[in-house]
Amino acid sequence: MKRFHTKRWLPLMMSCALLAGCGAGGGSETAAGTNGAEKSDSGSGTEAGTANEAEDAIAQRKESGNIPTLVVAFMNWSGSPKGLERVEEKMSEYTEETLGVRVKLEIMDSASYGQEMTLMLSSGEQVDIFNTNYIGYTSSINKGYCMDLEEDNLIQTYGSGILETFNSDMIDACRVDGLLYGVPQQRDMTVGLGGFVIGAEYLDGIGFDYASMYEEGDELIYTDIETIEDIFAQLHEAYPDKYVFAPDSPNLTQGNFFDDLARDNFGVLLDPENSLKVESLWSSEVFRQYCERMYKWNQAGYISKDALTDSTAPSAQVKAGVAMSYMVSTKVGIAPQEKGLCGRDIVVFQTGEDLLRASSVAKYPWSINSMTDYPVESMQLLNALYTDPVLSNFICWGEEGVDYVYTDDGHITFPEGVDADNAEYYNNVNWLLPNQFIAEIWEGNSFDIWEKTEEMNNSGIVSKALGFAFDNSAVANEYTALTNVFNEYAFQLMYGFVEPEAGIAELTAKMNEAGEEIYIEAKQEALDAWAKANGVE
Repeated sequence: MKRFHTKRWLPLMMSCALLAGCGAGGGSETAAGTNGAEKSDSGSGTEAGTANEAEDAIAQRKESGNIPTLVVAFMNWSGSPKGLERVEEKMSEYTEETLGVRVKLEIMDSASYGQEMTLMLSSGEQVDIFNTNYIGYTSSINKGYCMDLEEDNLIQTYGSGILETFNSDMIDACRVDGLLYGVPQQRDMTVGLGGFVIGAEYLDGIGFDYASMYEEGDELIYTDIETIEDIFAQLHEAYPDKYVFAPDSPNLTQGNFFDDLARDNFGVLLDPENSLKVESLWSSEVFRQYCERMYKWNQAGYISKDALTDSTAPSAQVKAGVAMSYMVSTKVGIAPQEKGLCGRDIVVFQTGEDLLRASSVAKYPWSINSMTDYPVESMQLLNALYTDPVLSNFICWGEEGVDYVYTDDGHITFPEGVDADNAEYYNNVNWLLPNQFIAEIWEGNSFDIWEKTEEMNNSGIVSKALGFAFDNSAVANEYTALTNVFNEYAFQLMYGFVEPEAGIAELTAKMNEAGEEIYIEAKQEALDAWAKANGVE
């Protein structure tokens, strides 16, 4: 598999120097070094508990008949699927027998997940296990939503399978101030920048010969942004009734080479391969060029005039025939994934390099609610989601025979008469779920997809700050102010509705007023302490 950048690095599973003690967010050398070191051995799963204790807990629940229902919450791109209750019941039949618990899945649309989950967690509504995407891992910790998974050796006793799934360094990457509040999922960590998904029928319509551009073994086409812009111009002329490009909020990081450090964009590494200098993104050449390109596309009529208010996922816009393309981060298996989302043949291009950012491992960990009434039961269910192929298959793909069937060669696919448009349970965020690596493989993907994913994870450009996590609680007021500025001013620039020179000047001024310099100084101090503690120069 050809990638843009072929520089090899020590495999992720061996990168102790980079990942150990990622809880340096507070800038304390003790938190970054000593606490992290003390906790790191817990990844072996040998400190406390035995298999008998976990088995006894299950047996006691089953014998007593006291079978709790646990709520597992996460988002997908299209919200709660029609077949959810049926799949929940099938899962619960299985988990009642194997774990002595039942399962309720709270699957919410990506546009509303952050707000709805925050309300549920803050109000005390039952949520036992949840994913921190869109609500923020560090933010969830600061608000007290996340349980310390090692308190009373909870994960060692009842979640040892999770610890055995990952190298201890990957577990340590989720620590904040030495404490473990969440665990990563099995997914692609390195991402390809500048990916574009374009409907194949539209490329065929303009006579664009994409078939000859594939290199042997590749599922996507490596090209440059100039080629994409040439395609866009032709698409606009040939299909004036459709929007060429559907923008989305993640496009800033999907399309540009920088490390967003804790995923907040307020203080970034503009040269992450070589430097640990934290700088403002908004005054950078990277941001200026991006805004200029988006402004050019908007002025050319490629982007909907309602883009700022339309929350419809870009893939759904392509599926509906409203738009013809959108941006993605590429990975192994990206083409069949996006084809399923779009419900039509697509072509994926990549214009940038592959990058492993600082927070890649701990982007959106799975956590247990600190207010759950069922900490042991929740840990045992979470553990099973990482280790039991049957359960992983349920949450990833639904019910055999209804939502999927096996092909002759051992893949799975839709049953006859079912497709992405009418499927009752077709998950589109398996990368977010605990362990897709042990579920069945969808038709169109190679059987070695996870080996190729590991290869991609272990290649490409690596941020010098890999494993760093920033605890921003000391500058929480600045973070809130900066977020408000970003929401008010940045999207108009990022979607091309504001002339870049004037718009960037206004944005940077507002960021300065909101305390970005203070925030950057705090992040730099924390990063310097982390680098010193971990021997990163």
